[in-house]
Amino acid sequence: MQRRTHFRRTAATAAALLATLGLLAACTAPDSSISPGATSGSGDGDTRIAFVSQVEGIPYFSGFKTGAEKAAEEFGVSYTQSGPAKADSAEQKRIVDGLVAQGYDGIAISPLDPTSMDGSIAAASSAGLAVITSDADAPNSKRSVFVSQASDEELGQTAMDQIAEQADGKGQYAIVSGAADVATFNSWSQAAVDRQESEYPDMELVGGIRHTADSAEALREAQDLLTAYPDLAGIIAVPSTAVPGVAQAVQNAGKAGDVAVTGFGSPKTVAPFIASGVMKSSVLWNVEDLGYLTVWALTQVIEGKDFAAENDVPGLDEPVRYDEATQTLLLGQPTVFTKENVDDFDF
Repeated sequence: MQRRTHFRRTAATAAALLATLGLLAACTAPDSSISPGATSGSGDGDTRIAFVSQVEGIPYFSGFKTGAEKAAEEFGVSYTQSGPAKADSAEQKRIVDGLVAQGYDGIAISPLDPTSMDGSIAAASSAGLAVITSDADAPNSKRSVFVSQASDEELGQTAMDQIAEQADGKGQYAIVSGAADVATFNSWSQAAVDRQESEYPDMELVGGIRHTADSAEALREAQDLLTAYPDLAGIIAVPSTAVPGVAQAVQNAGKAGDVAVTGFGSPKTVAPFIASGVMKSSVLWNVEDLGYLTVWALTQVIEGKDFAAENDVPGLDEPVRYDEATQTLLLGQPTVFTKENVDDFDF
């Protein structure tokens, strides 16, 4: 990263689909420094900590790893990052259970859904490990703290504001989300809808909230929406896996600049689409800072230290807020990536 800044069915022809999937693969290509599903580690401290991501090998979690490794070096701990090669709760649970069996001192987890990790978290806690969640939460589990990137409400509101600004506050819009059982995605989507209903009464959600598993499915859903609603003013693509599919569908339809697209894509994911004019913005946060904060938080829990209402974290520019009621550390405000700043980030 160059600078630290605070603050996610109408079939095409076979040829077009193959070309599109090739572009999607390029936009979301795994980082060559890590094999999806594998475990990678750094640091040589006596305290061993691990982070289990939702999916390894994508720019987002590679950026998380960059920040986490920096923190591990500065705080003198050994850091390991692992995760499934694709969104698979059973595989994620297997990885967590394996790390517990290896005797790590602490584990941070980004659960694919809010309940799938509860049993593993309880077992890890009973075994004496410090267990926290980061990036996504398991609110009813025995985790000690949730390291949150930004509030769900602020993220959803910011995405809606971006679409409304580009659509002049009127017209139809759609939402293409991720899996229906991912609480974080549902919260972001609902926050966007609530924002529209309260602030943009001349806009209307059409087509319901479309749930998708990957970029290819998001592409198909976006194509379906564009066909069903020819006057569509904008689409919010919720998870980073949906962003390339939605953006490519708009580009394929020749509607770049006419149908606004935003979502929760990492800078590397959205940069090609911002450069081509399909997207003007993406809403997210500094994921390297999130990885850094996660390692710091896990070391605090291992050392038995309490969090203050505001925490000065060495290496971060702004104080980190802590909500005792929800046991949540909040990194900060959402960041909007545009053509002016998208190339300043390496995740």
